[in-house]
Amino acid sequence: MTNPLHDVGSPETAWTTVNTRENFPGVATPLGWTFWRDPLERGMKQAFCELGVLPSREVTVRDSIDERFSAAVYGRFAANIDCLRRAADLMPGTSGDALEEQLLGSVRPDVRGSQSKRRYPIVACKMPWNVVRLPKRIHRLRAETDQWWRTVTAPGGIPDAATARSVMIDAARRFERVMCPHSIVTLLGTGIFDEISKIADSSGNPGIATSLITGFGDVEEAKSANELWEVSRGVLSLEDFLERHGYHAPVEAEISSRSWREDPTPVRRLAETYDGLADSSSPTARASRQVQEREEAERRVFAGLGALGRLRASLVLKIAKRYIPLREVGKAAFVQTIDGARAAARVIGADLEARGMVSSADDVYYLTVDEVIRELPNDVEAVVQQRRAIYDEYRQLTLPDQWVGSPTPVSNRAAEEPDSEVSGMPVSPGVVEGKARVIHDADATELEDGEVLVCATTDPSWASLFLVASAVVIDIGGPLSHGAIVAREMGIPCVINTGNGTRVIKTGDKLRVNGSDGAIELLEHTDAASAP
Repeated sequence: MTNPLHDVGSPETAWTTVNTRENFPGVATPLGWTFWRDPLERGMKQAFCELGVLPSREVTVRDSIDERFSAAVYGRFAANIDCLRRAADLMPGTSGDALEEQLLGSVRPDVRGSQSKRRYPIVACKMPWNVVRLPKRIHRLRAETDQWWRTVTAPGGIPDAATARSVMIDAARRFERVMCPHSIVTLLGTGIFDEISKIADSSGNPGIATSLITGFGDVEEAKSANELWEVSRGVLSLEDFLERHGYHAPVEAEISSRSWREDPTPVRRLAETYDGLADSSSPTARASRQVQEREEAERRVFAGLGALGRLRASLVLKIAKRYIPLREVGKAAFVQTIDGARAAARVIGADLEARGMVSSADDVYYLTVDEVIRELPNDVEAVVQQRRAIYDEYRQLTLPDQWVGSPTPVSNRAAEEPDSEVSGMPVSPGVVEGKARVIHDADATELEDGEVLVCATTDPSWASLFLVASAVVIDIGGPLSHGAIVAREMGIPCVINTGNGTRVIKTGDKLRVNGSDGAIELLEHTDAASAP
């Protein structure tokens, strides 16, 4: 039996989960990971090719994981630091050392950079054209993907297993097509934010950068929160909302998750919570306040700059307004491809169960994409049982943030930090005091109005919770992570990249969250026995 959830490479290759856990938190199922694996690899390499960094012959999936950008390690999505360093060393304006420091906070002392300018002329020719056409390209892909998703998830959209296998193949191809421009947007967004941070510092306003990238009014998840608000006010029906946003799911990168279109209970209860909120808490009212905050931040920055500095700042901020919201547009598109694959997997699983090939339709998630669409293993039941056992074992383990060669996992219990302090990166300003609610998936039934949402990471399915929360504390991410962007658009404080917030903070603890300096103060510790 092959184990698709654990790749073993060279003892010299460096890996990290710091920048991957936001996209794929926790342990993937074999079907979930193999749906991502090859399309993601080709999509990322195609992105570097379109930027001029890699030649077209490199846009392939190598047999050796040491030559891939990503792999599965104990069921976790891990990024190959060395591959990313090699790409960064060929890009103008950055380097392998800069990328590693940005990802991990420091550069390993025994690593030497190999920066080269040999691709610069090609980058100069290819990058501007592909960056300029990026907005139209992503919006077109989003519209095409949305139409496809509506078709395959409609009643009768996948009538039989044969059609489902074709849909699964098509979903993977669409995922790859979206992942290429989405990767370019992600790289571009990081560079834009770095420039904005430098401009803020040079104007004498350090720490104001996050206020300069809010109030854009075109963030995908803010739209879904606004339409859910309309559901709570009877302006929009729940059915119409699900027809537009039903592809979201808790841990929506994982095919086995149940999406909102399949189980709308979380959406229905969130709408009930919204119904009890004042009109001043509406997404529209919040968006108006965020526009005012951004405009005030811009005035402060411009006041501290000379004529040339103001010209440069104006150009960079205009670019930010155009490109930073695109990250959420691309993410929505590839989440729709996953939900299309999810719909196909449901049909294939039911067919396998009806034919007596598996004991449960859910067993399909312990097969790989190739096995599902091409040829099943000889003893399907035995393979499924073994992989279920491996999956359950990996869920009890915690990996380090980074490692070289092969990591040493520890049990989840051994990784607990009951007495540690919590702090992180300030990404949405403001100070709030409130009771904590630690949530491990986007179950909207748990969060109450005014509580501080504490979670490991977020994806688009969490966005509607931000309207209820008074502040957000997130273990994983950075200033351009999904949670940071939505928190700013909703106008609530956010501290991200704590690393240990969900392990240290308990539901019911009273916190003071400072989204301006990253401090999190425990004001009152709850008795675990009386916690809500």
